[in-house]
Amino acid sequence: MKKPVLGVGLLMFILFVYQVSQDRKWGIFHNQKLMATTCNALIIRLNKQIPENWKAYCEGNNLAVEIKEITVPKRASNLKSLLYRQLVNHMTFVARNSHSDILEKVFFVRFKLIHPKMTINAVTEGKFLVKLSTLETPEHIMTHLQSTVQVKEEGK
Repeated sequence: MKKPVLGVGLLMFILFVYQVSQDRKWGIFHNQKLMATTCNALIIRLNKQIPENWKAYCEGNNLAVEIKEITVPKRASNLKSLLYRQLVNHMTFVARNSHSDILEKVFFVRFKLIHPKMTINAVTEGKFLVKLSTLETPEHIMTHLQSTVQVKEEGK
């Protein structure tokens, strides 16, 4: 080889492009569909059963569920309690319509309920959400949620 610096420079450039594409998730070197996570297995089943106003996607090995256009009666006396009731119903829906052994391996599950007057963000771990599918009485559900779910409200 007459010019070995050119070969070394080309090799360094290819390594640089590969490293940047891995960090920024672009290019031919990165394909999210080929990355095996338990969240991807959970999404395949959930996308078949969730309503149209839901959006479920993975953030690494974390599940995120966004629910838009929550319907609440216009003359509701307590909007906050109705939204929390719907949050619990949606959490149990996800817990009952997914495989329990797969849901246990998901690190965090994030719910976001969007209403024109209020937004509720809730975070829990997958192993705690699995237990929600087996609880029957409202008292047990309430104590379980108080100890395992972290909630943040945003008023508009």
